[in-house]
This record gives sequence, structure tokens and C-alpha cells, in this order.
Amino acid sequence: IGLQRMPAQLLGAGRLSKAIVREASSAEARPFISKWHYSGNVPTGRNIFFAMEHGQPADLFSHEIYAMAAYGPSASHDLHGSMARTTGLPITFDNILELRRLCRSEPRSSVPLTWFLARCHRILKAKGYRYIVSFSDPMHGHNGGIYRAANFAHLGKTASATHNIDKDGNIVHRRVPYHHKRAKGYPKGVGMEMARKDLGLTKYTTPPKDRWFLEL
Repeated sequence: IGLQRMPAQLLGAGRLSKAIVREASSAEARPFISKWHYSGNVPTGRNIFFAMEHGQPADLFSHEIYAMAAYGPSASHDLHGSMARTTGLPITFDNILELRRLCRSEPRSSVPLTWFLARCHRILKAKGYRYIVSFSDPMHGHNGGIYRAANFAHLGKTASATHNIDKDGNIVHRRVPYHHKRAKGYPKGVGMEMARKDLGLTKYTTPPKDRWFLEL
């Protein structure tokens, strides 16, 4: 299908302004998501990015990017299987995507993010995708209100996750102490704690996330 644009006339700030939803490149998405998403990072791997342009013209051909969404395969290799068992639907690895990032710039526009998501999902459905899953993280103050408003179904909570943080509060992937444990030949059971001590890491557990699901 290639890059697609979905324009619309929207009433905002006392005047009609044009909003356009289109596919975006990773080069466009990275600086925007890094700045406006609470995580400060962009998911790696095969992703489909969408931008909503709205507001003042950035140049002769486009408007400023107001919102960005990133969809891609889940980092969990069996998410499709888990969702198929939970919903009873014919979900496969190839027909489900995770909404991995959703963010907007400030100040808030009168154009709702639900409008943006609906048009992203229309394009994804035309590409052959049938299901979207996403997660809201209460640790960062997100209760999933945007998903509820966009007609996602709440499918319970995930299990708690264990992470490692360094002395500066940065998250360190669990494979780092795991590889250190193996390199040192530390025994099972206590090896991970020994590796964390060597590396100056602290284990902590995050609260469960809420799981949200949408059939396109």
C-alpha cells in the first residue's frame, strides 16, 4: 500500500485547520518519540510509524507533527498465542501488532488521539492486520483511559516484571547480569545475586501492567 495520508477538516482554536494522518519514517519518529514519550526511547526492530500533522505549517508542503504512534511485533514471542488462547480468536504472529508507543506534543490540541488512532487502524486493517494489543503502565501514571476511549477491551493485567537498575537509576537488561554470571561460573540459585553485586545492580519488581485489546 505504501505511504498513506488521511486528511480531514477539524474545528480547533476557533478556526478550521487541516489534520493529516500518514505513515512516517523512523528518521522522523525517533526524535519526536524520544522527546515526547515518557520512556524517552524508540522501540527497535520492524515497526510501522504514523504521524498526525496538525497546526501551523512547518514548511510549504507539510504541517507540524502533533502526534506519533509506533506499531510492531511484540517483544514477547508468544504474545499471539497467549492472546489467541485468551480471546478464542484466530490470532497469529502475522495478524496482530502491538501499539508500542503513542505520544503527542504540547500544548494539547483539540484533535483527540482517539481520532488519530482510528485512522492508523484503518490503514493497518487495509494492510491485513486484524488485532491490536497495548499495555498501560500504572507505574508511570497511565490508567489506560485513551485505550478505553478508543474502544479497546481490557483483558486483565500482566504478571509483575523483574528488572535491574544501576546506581544512577538506569534500567539494565536482565541479560547483562545473566551473562556475567555465566562468565564467572557462579552457581545456580545464588549466581544472579552474586552477579548483581559485582555489577553494582539492584533488583526491583514493577507492578503489573494493564492489557488492552482491539479487533479491527
